[in-house]
Amino acid sequence: MPNATPIYAIGTDSVVSFASEELARYLGKITGIEHRVETAKSRLTGKGIYLGTKQAFEGFGLQVLQASGGSEDAIALKTSGDKLLVVGSNPRSVLFAAYRYLERLGTEWLWPGEDGEILPRLEEAKTDGFDLEEMASYSHRGVCIEGAVTPETVIEFIDWMAKRRMNEFFLQFKTSRFFYNRYYARRYNPRAKPSPKISVDESLKFDARVIEELKRRGMIVERVGHGWTCEAIGIEGLGWDPEEKPISEGQRELVALVDGRRELFGKIAVNTELCYSNPKAFDALVDHVVQYALEHPEVDLLHFWLSDGMNNHCECEGCAKLSPSDWYAKLVNAVSHRLGEAKCKTKVVFLCYANTLWAPKQEVVDDLYKNTVFMFAPISRCYLHKLSDAKCSSSKPLEPAPRNRMVPPRTNREFVQLLRGWQKTLRSDSFLFDYHFWSGFSLDFLGGDIGDVLWRDLRDLMELGLNGFLSCQTLRSFYPTGIPMAIMAETLWNNKTEIEGVKDRYLKAAFGEDAPFVSSYLGKIYSLVGAKNGHGHVDPLSALSLKVVQELLEYVKESRARIEIIASKGTGAAKKSALYLLHHNTYVSLLLEALSRYLKGEKEKAVEEVEGALNHLLSTEDEIFKVADVYIMSSALNEISSRILAKKPLSAQGS
Repeated sequence: MPNATPIYAIGTDSVVSFASEELARYLGKITGIEHRVETAKSRLTGKGIYLGTKQAFEGFGLQVLQASGGSEDAIALKTSGDKLLVVGSNPRSVLFAAYRYLERLGTEWLWPGEDGEILPRLEEAKTDGFDLEEMASYSHRGVCIEGAVTPETVIEFIDWMAKRRMNEFFLQFKTSRFFYNRYYARRYNPRAKPSPKISVDESLKFDARVIEELKRRGMIVERVGHGWTCEAIGIEGLGWDPEEKPISEGQRELVALVDGRRELFGKIAVNTELCYSNPKAFDALVDHVVQYALEHPEVDLLHFWLSDGMNNHCECEGCAKLSPSDWYAKLVNAVSHRLGEAKCKTKVVFLCYANTLWAPKQEVVDDLYKNTVFMFAPISRCYLHKLSDAKCSSSKPLEPAPRNRMVPPRTNREFVQLLRGWQKTLRSDSFLFDYHFWSGFSLDFLGGDIGDVLWRDLRDLMELGLNGFLSCQTLRSFYPTGIPMAIMAETLWNNKTEIEGVKDRYLKAAFGEDAPFVSSYLGKIYSLVGAKNGHGHVDPLSALSLKVVQELLEYVKESRARIEIIASKGTGAAKKSALYLLHHNTYVSLLLEALSRYLKGEKEKAVEEVEGALNHLLSTEDEIFKVADVYIMSSALNEISSRILAKKPLSAQGS
C-alpha cells in the first residue's frame, strides 16, 4: 500500500498553514490515507509537496513564481525532481494554488458544501509533470451578500469561493441581520415554520464567525454600504424596513429637504439623504464613517454609500449649489483624507449609482492617499445584452435631469456613457458591481441565459476600464446547475476562458456520460429568451411565439423520463445534480404552461399556473435549500402574477 506523500508548509503564516491542512485533508479523502503537515524551516529536505509564498521560496533560494508578490493573486505548481512546489504570490494565493492542484487531480466543487464535491480516487498524490503558472486577470473577484441566508450558508459559500479562486466578500450594513432574518422569519413561505428573529448582538456574532472564516483564507473583507446617512444622526440603518419612531427635531434639521419637507424618505431610514450644506450634517456623516473605520481594522474595503433612494437629495438653497455627485465627491474626499492622515489601511469604496449616476461637475475624488476604490453599479441595465453592447440603446439621447427628476436608463449604451463620464477624472482603482444573480437568477430561464451574458460582461471588463467584479447576489444560486457561477469564477480568474469549456467540464463532472444530453436540454431551455430577439427592448416574453413556447413545453415534458433515468443511477453529488434537474423540469413545465396561457390571452389561467410554480418551490424548499434561494425566486413569481393582473409587460426589460 502506498505511503502518504509528505506535505510541508514553508513558514508560519496562518493562511499558508490552513492551505496545507486543507490539502492534507483532501488528499486523505482522495487516497484513503491520512496525510500530515510538517513545517519546512530552512530548506527543501526531500520528496513531498511544499507550500509557501513566492517570498518564502525565495528565502530558500528558489525563484518559482515569475509574477510579482503582494496583493495581486498569482499561483504556480512546479515539479522539481521528486518535489511538487505549490506557490502563491501571497498567503491567500497559496490556498488558491492548493485548490488548483486538487482540481488538476480531478476534484470539482459543483456547489458549496461537501455534498457538492466530486472527488477522484487515487492511490497516491501525483507530484510529477506539473509546470503551471497563472495570474488573475482582475484584482476584484467578489460577492456581496443578498437574499435569505443562514451563517452556515454564508460560510459554506465563502469556502466555495476560495476553492474557485475568488478573493472578496462583502457583508452589507453594519450587521447582516436583515439577510439572516429574511430566512429565519420565512415570511415568503407560509408553508414553513418560522424561527425566532435574531437580535443585533446575535447577528454581530454571526458576522464575526463569517469574518473569521474570511481571515482564515486571507480573503478581503468588505462592509457596510448603505445605512451611513441615517446612522450618522442616530437612526438605525440595518435594512429597508420602515422606521416606526418619529424623528426628533434635532434630526429633522439634518435630513434632506424634499418637496418642502424634512422627513425620512418614504419612511425608510436607509433611503434618506442628509442636508450636506449644513456643516452639522456633513461633519456628522464624515465623523461617523471615520470612527467606524478606525474601530474596525478587520475591514479591508469600507463601502461608503449614500442612501438607497433616488430623487431624494436636499433641495435647500445651500445644497442646490452642487449636484448630488459633487456633494458625494466632497464627502468621499473628507473621509479618505482623514483615514489617510490617520494611516488607516482601510480603503473607501464610492459608487456611481442612483443619484450619483452622473459624474461630478465641480469636484473630483482626488485619491490623495491611494485609498479610494470606484464602484460602477448599473442596477437598471438590460441583461439580455452584454454591458458593452452599443446597440443596446435608447431611442432618446442621454441628458442630465433636473435635481430629483432622475429617470435611470434601462439600456446599456447609456450606462457605459455614464461610466465614461466618471472615468474622465477618475484616479482610483475600480470594479463593476452588478446583479446577474439577483434579478437574473430570480427569473431563471425567463430572463434569458444569464451565464452567457455574464461571461461576455466579464471578458469585457478591461475594455470598460474596470478591474474586476463584485456580484450582488443570492448565495444560493446553483439551480438547476452551478454552471453560471462556475462561469463567473473561471472568467474572473482568466478572462480568456471559453464558456463552452466551463460548461463541458461542469456537465461531465455532474452527469458523466449523460452530459451531452443535459447540455442540449439546458441549451434549448435557456435560449428561449435572449439577445437573438434583437434590440427593440419590447417585453421579450410577450413577444414570444405561442408555437415556440408550446414546442419547448412538449420537449421539456418528453425529456423528463430521461432525467429520471439519470437520477436513478447516480450517487453523491452526481445523483443530487440529477435530482435538482428533475425538480427544475417540473418548475420549467409549470412556467411554460403559464406563458402559453398568457400568450393565448388567458390571463387568469396564466396566474394559476404561475401560482402552481410558486407552490412547487414553497412546498419543496428544504429539498433545494442548498442550491436555490426560494425567497428571491418567489418574489419574482409574485411580481409576474402582479404584472399579468395589472396588464403590464411580464418582464421589466419591456417596462
